[in-house]
Amino acid sequence: MLNDLQLNSILEDFDIAYWKIDLLTKEITWSEHFEALVGTPSTDVSLFEHFINQVLHRDYRYDFRVGFENLTSASLSFNKEVKLKINDKYRWFECRNLKSRENNNKETAVLLFVNIHQSKRDQYTIEENFFYYRETAEMTSTGGWYIDTLAPAIYWDDVTKKILDCPRDFHLNYDERLRFYAKEHQGIALSMFEKCEKYGIPFKIELKMVTLYGREFWVRATGKPVYNDDQEITGIRGVFQDIDDNKNNEINLQNSLDIIAAQNSRLFNFAHVVSHNLRSHSSNLSLVVQLLTESKNAQDKLDLLDNIISISDNLDGAIMHLNSMVTHQNLLTKERRKVKFSAALDVVIASVSSLVNRESANIISDFKELEEINYIPEYLESILLNLITNAIRYKHQGRKPVIFIQSYLVNDHPYLEVSDNGSGIDLDQYGDKMFGMYKTFHRNPDAKGIGLFITRNQVETMGGSISVTSTVNIGTTFKIKF
Repeated sequence: MLNDLQLNSILEDFDIAYWKIDLLTKEITWSEHFEALVGTPSTDVSLFEHFINQVLHRDYRYDFRVGFENLTSASLSFNKEVKLKINDKYRWFECRNLKSRENNNKETAVLLFVNIHQSKRDQYTIEENFFYYRETAEMTSTGGWYIDTLAPAIYWDDVTKKILDCPRDFHLNYDERLRFYAKEHQGIALSMFEKCEKYGIPFKIELKMVTLYGREFWVRATGKPVYNDDQEITGIRGVFQDIDDNKNNEINLQNSLDIIAAQNSRLFNFAHVVSHNLRSHSSNLSLVVQLLTESKNAQDKLDLLDNIISISDNLDGAIMHLNSMVTHQNLLTKERRKVKFSAALDVVIASVSSLVNRESANIISDFKELEEINYIPEYLESILLNLITNAIRYKHQGRKPVIFIQSYLVNDHPYLEVSDNGSGIDLDQYGDKMFGMYKTFHRNPDAKGIGLFITRNQVETMGGSISVTSTVNIGTTFKIKF
């Protein structure tokens, strides 16, 4: 067995206190450090009883007595985590016996007290944070996931499995990952993951998924790239949130709003046509009636009556035309024509080729799902121009700009997305000013604050809408619904 000098030599660099126990007499000797921690007991009580009743937390007294008796009587190993009162506060210690390699010496045992209070607190903090994460995830139906792009492999937490009606021991094969997306959204899902994996473009999108048993529902999918120290993408981390009830309500509300908007548009157009077409006839009729009243000559009155007949015929024709508009719901049409996205993009790239080359920008496009749209070509070119030049000007200083442009259909609605891996925008601070005139969000000297204002007005003039998602230092995505 180690003597006191050897033991103190081993423990002098560690914050470890100990007992030395005579196994024949069961007499206990405290180390100086242990006594400094718990204080010096009165002389009329044994060290062991003072420790049990005054130092050790009551929850651990019985087990400690049993373990101590097994150690001193049967040489059984002693290893317990206990709470000791230190300066009127309880602290965690690991208590274990020091095993001797000298098998012939069975007269002395050493009981070590190792301070583990900080690690125990860290453990509780982690468990507490995990509890709150789990409860929050359950309440909001939000599940986490991670894709190891190097393996490759997919990992879901329990909430994600619950959302998708999968058992806890379910493991998703990477090659079968698209089976959990609705057929019409599988292309979108594949594209967003590929863009994030290859180009570091984050995503926040609403799409339909399918549970293990075939039930379709809406989710909000959010994902961000995971970089290593060399700025190489090694994975994708994100969450799925079940928004099926809210999304269906939103779709129903939007359908109602679209019907109301269409009706209001028809009413406005009809009122405009009525005002324009009937004003001239009513003015002419008023003028002829006035002349007829003032006329003294019979022949002049007859001539004016002929004018009244002509005006009446014209007025009748106008009313018939208006009636035809109401019957057939004819709307005023804009000057639209079929325009290919690729053709519009070629025009834009040609006009900004010097900027693209100077910044070594990589522009990738995918128009396979939706090749063309009925639109004003100049508007589409202007929209692409503003979004592409913005992406290049506000690039991330640590990487070359990558811009991904994609068109697709969702519920028969055409969409266009322009995503980049640039410096991003703090939407919490600037979201409500995003598309305002003369609003800038970076210190770029080229910023004028007019491009996004023009883009929004062009999109909305054509009956569409534009939205943005962005993460600072990760990238930005503009989504246009035509």
